[in-house]
Amino acid sequence: MKVLIPVDGSDASTAALDFVASRLKVAEALPDPDVRLLNVQWPIPPRAARAAGKELVRSYHQAEAEGVLKPALRRLAAQGVEAKARYVVGHPAQVVSGAAVQGHPDLVVMGSRGQSALGGLVFGSVTQAVLAAGSTPLLVLRGGAAPARDSLRVAIAVDGSKYGLAAARYVLEHRALFGPKATYRLVHVVSGRTGDPSFEETTAPALALFEKAGIVAQAVRLTGESAGDVIARYVQRNKTDLLVMGSHGRTPLKSLLLGSVATRVASQCPLPLLLVRPRARASAR
Repeated sequence: MKVLIPVDGSDASTAALDFVASRLKVAEALPDPDVRLLNVQWPIPPRAARAAGKELVRSYHQAEAEGVLKPALRRLAAQGVEAKARYVVGHPAQVVSGAAVQGHPDLVVMGSRGQSALGGLVFGSVTQAVLAAGSTPLLVLRGGAAPARDSLRVAIAVDGSKYGLAAARYVLEHRALFGPKATYRLVHVVSGRTGDPSFEETTAPALALFEKAGIVAQAVRLTGESAGDVIARYVQRNKTDLLVMGSHGRTPLKSLLLGSVATRVASQCPLPLLLVRPRARASAR
């Protein structure tokens, strides 16, 4: 499994490092985990760069990047995780989204409320760029310590669309990440509007995926008009370690490419949020 972690030295990116390390410790079934760290350095303004000269600018960027990457590598190594690291000079949104597409990682892990290159990452420009650029799953961490549990309590929002199913498939494909005794809840919000599919009809496809994989999952029926509010309250009150949502879902999870549901969930609870998009069939791996 290939994991990309953009780092900037902030507490938020440190949380991303610790989360990945904690998961790899229990994911013994994962063959050859490949962890890549990426630091983005803002370009020096052209006039200042010309005055300083190429070598001085290069040395400055290298020193700044090493000041972030070396401690990050040491932190992972102390937890038994080997990683590769590099830095790129450019705009963070463009660089990170480009790496997410061209590097073909299985997961991008980012800490929110970063500083410097990753500033404003609560569904800010970098998150939007990564989600808009391709189908790479993105795990956004809102801060706090990594879950201490070996086996996580995972909630997956499903709405009957291919996007909710993509989230369920990703969890099953990479279930070693969540621990040997992880628990899974398929959460669906029922609005009560006439003509909406029934709860059973909506959750049946995802339940079938888990049943086929031999994994037990519980379907949870929630009621309310605002899916984001209802989901946020549920995961906070019901001992959840990670929430998985399919991006670009439809009713009641419509506009989920940083839309109302994901934004409301993220604004109301600090839970790690894994956003998954269906992979394009023609995408190279």
